Amino acid sequence: MSIVLIILLAFTFFEIIFLRLLGLQYNSIGALVLFFVMYIFLEIPLSLITNAIPKALKSVGIFQTSKGWLSFILNTGFTFALIDLLDNFMDNISITWQGSLIFALITGLISWKFKEEDDEPPMIDSVEFDKIGKRFNSKK
Repeated sequence: MSIVLIILLAFTFFEIIFLRLLGLQYNSIGALVLFFVMYIFLEIPLSLITNAIPKALKSVGIFQTSKGWLSFILNTGFTFALIDLLDNFMDNISITWQGSLIFALITGLISWKFKEEDDEPPMIDSVEFDKIGKRFNSKK
């Protein structure tokens, strides 16, 4: 747990510096801490959604890959919307929409690069998908 907390604090520290360069302004350290706690708390479910949608669409054959532009657009869009939402609801924090967009684009590109090493989900009509289904059905 301590290792995870240290890693989260390191990422948060770099995000604070990066967002500060992009125009993040805050009235107090407490407001900044609240901003990042809310950002991390809300970003986790959004990250799960942005990872699941492309994989589900790839599994049913709508897309050829789950690592393409859709993943990048979803990640960038949700990050931008989240920062803009937090900016609008928190009086003690402000950031320009351009700064939010640049931050979202950069985090989207970083996420896209990390996803290149992920395994592709199996297609719905593949043997591998049938094996997974049989494994879950046998546990009932």
